[in-house]
Amino acid sequence: MKILIVEDELIIAEDVRGMLGRMGYEVVGNAMDYAEAIALLEATKPDLILLDVNLNGKKDGIDLAQTINENYKIPFIYTTSYSDTPTLQRARTTNPANYLVKPFKQEQLFTAIEMALYHLSETPKKEPAPNTDEAVIIKDALFIKDKFRYIKLNIHDILWIKSDGNYLEIKTTNSEELIRATLSNFIERLNSNVFFKTHKSYIVNLDYLTKLEPTFVTIVDVRIPISKVYYDVLIRKLNVV
Repeated sequence: MKILIVEDELIIAEDVRGMLGRMGYEVVGNAMDYAEAIALLEATKPDLILLDVNLNGKKDGIDLAQTINENYKIPFIYTTSYSDTPTLQRARTTNPANYLVKPFKQEQLFTAIEMALYHLSETPKKEPAPNTDEAVIIKDALFIKDKFRYIKLNIHDILWIKSDGNYLEIKTTNSEELIRATLSNFIERLNSNVFFKTHKSYIVNLDYLTKLEPTFVTIVDVRIPISKVYYDVLIRKLNVV
């Protein structure tokens, strides 16, 4: 997951960069003011922004947050030493994903990122316990928790998903991941017409369908079982004559 730091104090910025690096995140840059932040946003397309309220120049972090909301739709977490009521009220109008007061430790930063991703996910249902194996879906990406970081997977790259008890094996075009979830809940969260349940234990991405047989579908070059009831539904879905 790519993270942009917007911080006008270099010592703090390097400290935060070190925390993120130790957690396994990619820091795409550090901006010290509004203009530099916009340039880095255009160039790097981050997944998340750590945004200081107080910045060099006439426009502060809250001004930048308004621009981010209007033009980029990228989630951001405020990181600031200001916790007074007027600042909080002004910041709240920009709908930040979270608000982190300096100074903070690595564990606090991780928790802020974790809660931000959770609250931005498509279907939050309950408050997650710290350090649980959760996967959240934001727009066209799946964020999978791996110890003290989140790994980003593009949903389009998922080939198939296999249920194994309380876990799901996710096969993508270039990796395999394991998350704790149920198949029925997960397919609802995907909210995409290209994913189809072929069996009580399988979901496949129809964009990678290469062959359809009465008892199997082939995804790229791998055969996945399909039950008769789902076969009939898929035939109608594909309008096969």
